[in-house]
Amino acid sequence: MIAVVGAAGTIGRVVCRFLEQWGEPFARRDFRLEGDEHVDVRDPQSLRRALDGAFVCVNCADYRLNVAVMEAALDARAHYVDLGGLFHVTRKQLELHDRFRSGGLTAIVGMGSAPGKTNLLARTAAERLGSAPRSLEIWAAARDPAAADHPFPAPYSVRTLLDELHLRPVVVEAGELREVEPLSGRAEHEFPAPIGRATGIYTLHSELATLPLAYPSLANASFRLCLAPGLLERLLALGDDELPEPYEQSEQAVAAHVVVASNGSRAVEATAITRGGSARSTAEPPARAAVEVARGAFSQPGVHAPEAAVADAEAFLAQLDAEIRWRDAP
Repeated sequence: MIAVVGAAGTIGRVVCRFLEQWGEPFARRDFRLEGDEHVDVRDPQSLRRALDGAFVCVNCADYRLNVAVMEAALDARAHYVDLGGLFHVTRKQLELHDRFRSGGLTAIVGMGSAPGKTNLLARTAAERLGSAPRSLEIWAAARDPAAADHPFPAPYSVRTLLDELHLRPVVVEAGELREVEPLSGRAEHEFPAPIGRATGIYTLHSELATLPLAYPSLANASFRLCLAPGLLERLLALGDDELPEPYEQSEQAVAAHVVVASNGSRAVEATAITRGGSARSTAEPPARAAVEVARGAFSQPGVHAPEAAVADAEAFLAQLDAEIRWRDAP
């Protein structure tokens, strides 16, 4: 059985929808639910009971709670998958590697869309280069034509978005990880239609916590988020107690993730395009990964990022309801 923690949230609901469509046994767990489905993630005993009998835990709760959910998974002898830890939490999660490995348990951290798809796109782009990458540029954007008149089209948790904007981003420069100023790194990228040309800024993201470990050859690496026009300003104008609910994107929404890998003489661009919005794009990879873990296809005890956990990144991406493209970049 796959236990989905945070099952009543924006991403958790869609994870459950995928598992239901695929005919996989799963259980919903959330503080907004009642009875056996209720869990208080901040209460270790409640969390431990919620995972009783689970073979895999998919954690869709707030990223700040990732370590607590992982501790409960260890106690429950359950494998583990989550959506990401916004760099600093991801680093703490990696410290649990030896405990998961000694318990014969697999934990895949950051298996959403960004991180998640982006990590696997980076892996496939690096493989197509044929030599160690010297640079990685990661870009993410989502647009929904139906949200043109919506006052606050936030594609996912506003709390997480605000953290991304206010915390100091981490990039690789001259082969070293370094923090840079929030809202810096403004640049443009041409995305596939209907997104088109979009402006992105550096934000704190988990890819930079793991990809430099996988590719020590990197001299430069970064993640840029390209928000819908006007959304950045609206987010920055929010008061301390204002946390609007995420906008539920329409079927016409498109999420795009792009990774450009270069070895100095050649560059490869890998792109994932997902129809149906950011929640769908983020929910499918952890749902699919949990199924693969349950079937024994992903059996690598310890705590791993997607680029290390998935033996065949291209094959995994092919299982997702997304259009995957590779091309030589200018």
